[in-house]
Amino acid sequence: MNLGEKILDLRKKKGMSQGDLAEVLNVSRQSVSKWETNSSVPDLDKLVKMSEVFDISLDEMVRGNAVEADDNPPKNDNPQKISSLEKRIIAGFSLLGIGIVLFSLLLVLSDFLSAITLASPFLLTGIIHLLVRKHTGLWCGWTLYLLVSQYLLEFTSARPFWGIFQRWIYQYGFTYSVAVTWAMAILFGILILLTYRAVNSPAASGE
Repeated sequence: MNLGEKILDLRKKKGMSQGDLAEVLNVSRQSVSKWETNSSVPDLDKLVKMSEVFDISLDEMVRGNAVEADDNPPKNDNPQKISSLEKRIIAGFSLLGIGIVLFSLLLVLSDFLSAITLASPFLLTGIIHLLVRKHTGLWCGWTLYLLVSQYLLEFTSARPFWGIFQRWIYQYGFTYSVAVTWAMAILFGILILLTYRAVNSPAASGE
C-alpha cells in the first residue's frame, strides 16, 4: 500500500471526509485529494500531524506496511501436526531399531524362525509408523492381532475366534483353549468397532 492509499484508508477508518482532514491540517481539500491520488506528497509537518490525527506512528504512516503486518501476522504451520509427525517418525525408527537388535540377538542365540517371529511385531509396527499417516495405531493394532493370533493358532491349542460358537470346544469346560479363543474374539470385536468409528468419524468424512 503506497502513501496515498494509506492516507485514504486511514481517513475512511477515522470516518473523516477530505474536507474534515483538510480543515484539521489547515490545507485545502484539493491538497488532500492530490495526496490520496499520489499526485503530490505532503510535507513532513503534515505527515507528523496526520500521524497524530490517525493515532499511528510516523514510521507506520510513511512505510505503510507495519500495520498490515500487525493485522495479518504470518501464519505458522499447525504445530500439532508437526509434533505428531515427529513423534510418529521417532516411534517408527525406535521400533525398527528394537526389532533389528532383537532379531540379531535371537539369531545368534537361537534360530532364524524364532528370531523373525519375535522381532516381526517391532519391525512391522515400525514400518507402519514410518509409512502410514492416518490411523497409525489402528493399523498397528490389526497387525499385532494377526501376528499374535497366527502364533496362538500355530503353537497352542487355541481356536480361531469364531470357535466360540462351536459347542465341542466346551466339552471339557472353560479351559485355557476356550479362554484364549474368547480373548481373540473380544479383541477382534474391539478392533472392528474402532475401525468402524475411525472410518465414519467426521474427520474421515470431511476429506
